[in-house]
This record gives sequence, structure tokens and C-alpha cells, in this order.
Amino acid sequence: MNTYISYAFIAMILWGVSDFSMQYFVRKIGRIATLTWVGVFGTVVLFPFVKDDLWIIFNINNLYFLFFLALLHILSALLLFSAFKHGKLSVVETVMVAELPLTIFWGMLFFKEVLTFEQFLIVGSILGGIILTSLQKQKSKIKQIFSTNAWIEKGVFLAMGAVVVISLINYFTATNARLTTPYLAIWFPWFVFTIFSLAFLLMKRDVKRAFINLRQNWLFILFMCLANCIAWITFSIASTKINFSLLSAISLCYPMIAIFLGVVVNKEKLTKMQYAGAIIALLCSLLLGIYATF
Repeated sequence: MNTYISYAFIAMILWGVSDFSMQYFVRKIGRIATLTWVGVFGTVVLFPFVKDDLWIIFNINNLYFLFFLALLHILSALLLFSAFKHGKLSVVETVMVAELPLTIFWGMLFFKEVLTFEQFLIVGSILGGIILTSLQKQKSKIKQIFSTNAWIEKGVFLAMGAVVVISLINYFTATNARLTTPYLAIWFPWFVFTIFSLAFLLMKRDVKRAFINLRQNWLFILFMCLANCIAWITFSIASTKINFSLLSAISLCYPMIAIFLGVVVNKEKLTKMQYAGAIIALLCSLLLGIYATF
């Protein structure tokens, strides 16, 4: 299998792990503290990989793109973490299904990429699998999305905003990776939102509690940060070498990994239809990866 296709699968697996971990820590230590430690880890660990390329930032066009990406990271984290904290997880996950088609749409619109008919069918099957996995028992997707109970959930509106912003982050990460370097496209936005997060903690006088939570959960937080960092780096590197739409179709199956972790770790119950959807999405992503190597 192509090395960069393998990177897409690594991103999928590790995003699933970090997504599962973040859902836990947002509830345990708060969204800003979680955001802070993710940012601090990425900023420190990636600095050796970008220190010789920092001069690229001072190109005004690069600076605009990188700073805009940083703002998107801050906005998406606040929206998504708030959705996890205030909304029902099943409802939020239903809305987040839109990340895959939206990301592919940006790639096709701005990168002028075209999928073959076979690739289009496989991507459609992946999306179908994800939708099946997010369905609740004896409820249709339309009823879930448009039911009165779903729309009055605070988490729905937060998740809707988050999914649009996250799909733009995926696109602009690929754009910045191609304009600058894959590491710089990740490091600079994280550097900016780390400063933002630390400043917010200082304003809220919550620094002490953040460090207490870090000391009590340092091993799990380290694991979460490492998984998230490697996922973003592999996605960024792969985006410079392979078709962005194919990369997105594979790597954005990460909710399936998070769902399986929920079953194994949290003993969550899935219906047969949800199991089938998750298996379809994962098998089709593997098929797409194999197809892309020919």
C-alpha cells in the first residue's frame, strides 16, 4: 500500500482514539483545560520540526492563511467541546456525519479534484455506513435530524457550527501544508490557540486547577495529546502527496474507531444496524485505500 495512503489510515485510527479521549476529558477537566494541554503538547513537541522554517511565516500571504487557520482551530474547539459538554452525544454525532461530505466538497471546489465513478461509489458507501452507525434504533435519519426534541437540544446548533468549521480546517490544513510545510501548518495554529487558551485560564484564574488535573491524569492526557498530534501530522503530510478527497474519505472514518472504543471500553450497546454501518464504513475505507494505490 502507498506510504501516504497508510498515513491516512494512521490519521483515522489516532483521530478516533483522541476523539474518544477528548469526550471523556471535556467532561472531567473542562473544554479549555483540554484545549490547553493539547495545544501545549503540540507546540512543544513539534517545535524542533519547524524551527528552521519559521521564516516562512513572515511571508504576508502565508501569515494570513496560517493565522486564519489558527482562528478556525480556536472556534471549532470551543464549538465542538461545548457540544460534547451540553448536548447528547448521540445527537451531536448525528450532525457530525456532515464533516465527510463537506470536506470533500471543499476539496473538489477549491482543489478542482475529480473522483472517478468507482471512487464516488466507494465514498458514498463510506458515508452511508457512517450514517447507519449514527442512527438510533427504530428512528430514521430524517426524523432524528428534524424532530422537535433534536432541534431544541443546545448541542445540535453547536455541532452544526463545529462541523462546518472543522471541514474548513481540514481544507485549510491541506492548503497551508502545500504552501508552507506540513509541520508548520499544524504547529503555528496550535501555537496561537495555546496562547489563547493559557490567557483564558489566567483570566478565569483556573490555572491551578488545570495543573492539578494534569498531575492527576497526566498519563491519559499525554496519550490523548500524542494520538491527536500524530493524527494531524500524518494527515497534513499525506495532504501534500495524494488526492485530498480520497485522503478525507479514509481519514474521516475516525468516528467508527471512537464508536468501537465506546463499545469496548465503556460497554456501550449498539444495534445490529449500527455494527453493520461501522463495518461497512471501515471496509470501504480500506477498499478505497487499496484502489488508490493502482
